[in-house]
Amino acid sequence: MEFISRSINQRPYILAFLVAVIVGLAVPFLGVYSIGIIAAVGGVIAIVKLNLNANTAFILTSLLLYVNVLKPFGGYKIISSGLDAFVAIMIIKFLVFRGLKKTNALWIFLVTGFLILSFLEMFNPNIPSLAAGLQGLRKTSFAFMLFYVGVLSFKDVKEVRKFLARITLVSIPLILYGIKQYLFISEFDKLFLYSNDADIWTGTLFGKTRATSVFAGSFHFGMFGAIIAVTSLYLMDTAKRKGHKLFYFASIIIAMAGCYTSLTRTNLVALVAGVLVYLIMKMRVRNIMILLPLVAISMWGIVSYIISNTQQLLYSNNELLRMIGTIANISNDTRFLGRTHGWETALSLMKEQPILAYGTGSAGDTLQNVYDFQYHVTSHNFFLKILMETGYIGLLLITLLFIGITVKMFKSIVESENIYYKRIVACCLSVFVIFLVNGLVGSTIETYPVSALILLLMGIGISKIED
Repeated sequence: MEFISRSINQRPYILAFLVAVIVGLAVPFLGVYSIGIIAAVGGVIAIVKLNLNANTAFILTSLLLYVNVLKPFGGYKIISSGLDAFVAIMIIKFLVFRGLKKTNALWIFLVTGFLILSFLEMFNPNIPSLAAGLQGLRKTSFAFMLFYVGVLSFKDVKEVRKFLARITLVSIPLILYGIKQYLFISEFDKLFLYSNDADIWTGTLFGKTRATSVFAGSFHFGMFGAIIAVTSLYLMDTAKRKGHKLFYFASIIIAMAGCYTSLTRTNLVALVAGVLVYLIMKMRVRNIMILLPLVAISMWGIVSYIISNTQQLLYSNNELLRMIGTIANISNDTRFLGRTHGWETALSLMKEQPILAYGTGSAGDTLQNVYDFQYHVTSHNFFLKILMETGYIGLLLITLLFIGITVKMFKSIVESENIYYKRIVACCLSVFVIFLVNGLVGSTIETYPVSALILLLMGIGISKIED
């Protein structure tokens, strides 16, 4: 009996050994396809064994961030597509077996409605092929899957804080690598820089190469740095040990430096806005009402000073001051003025097809270089992108979602008496502000997987978690 019992206990190890031997024998014959087999077997086991919770949310988010490392070396498209499918299956599994709370029903309805509409728009007559539609769908809609993860995965404040601490920790190497690219570029760095779709004009500012880290562009990296700066600020604010506070303070400095080395002016503005929103929203309501006028007056004074000294800033030898000068001189900035043509074109086209629109991918950045669209616009605005691709119905769904999210988070901050929960929501609201600032002059949602992390935090901000 003891031998039988021991044999039963060892069955998983024997089975694993046999699978390993079979796969090992198959690799020489199947070559690169063996990766797919291993991934499929691993995926099936994970789907059966894993459930959507705080730990799996961290694993999935980390994998989505780090899969970009494979981009210059091959296998990226297969593995990233597999990860996207895995996230979708985990969400469906959760909803089927655990159901949906009534408190989350509205948010899930709005996001699901938008995703269905975005899927149907793949078959718009303006979309030249299924491949173009699928790529457009990934650029526009896949990030919203992480919104489900944020809404469904977390039970209490402790889980959320642990998740943010882990994500911040795994993000530091990516930011440090981006800073290194800014300081000096090696042949290895060029593998990432040249694998991006952006042209040389987009990839430089003042003749200096913009850092991208492992992401698809400098705007991705700049926004990523701004997000991690805000999460680090929250973690430092809520840390109890002095050593932890010092570590998160260092994380703030690193993240801000990463944002700066992207040389994306919009993200510098978004960083300032995100930090200010967090610092204000974490306060008591009475203090907020006193502080807001002071902040408004101070900002007015700073902006007035910058505008009055625009010319000096533009010709400064300091890179940061020059960037501030170009922001103040926005009416004459060629990079900004080039965006207005896209806005005008999109609005003009939407007069002709306000409901049908032009299909998922018709406003996808760089897709016009790969596919032959009859109508395509580089929107340089998140809301115009949604309008161009999904029409006024899609824009209505997203507008309702964003207004609802804003109201819900403001309400939670004002009404909650738990300081830790209040600060989590303030952190999520600040990240949302970073997204909105970027969305004014960029498509933003296409910064996947950075946009996915933002939507995950937006999901956390409106979910019902225990204090």
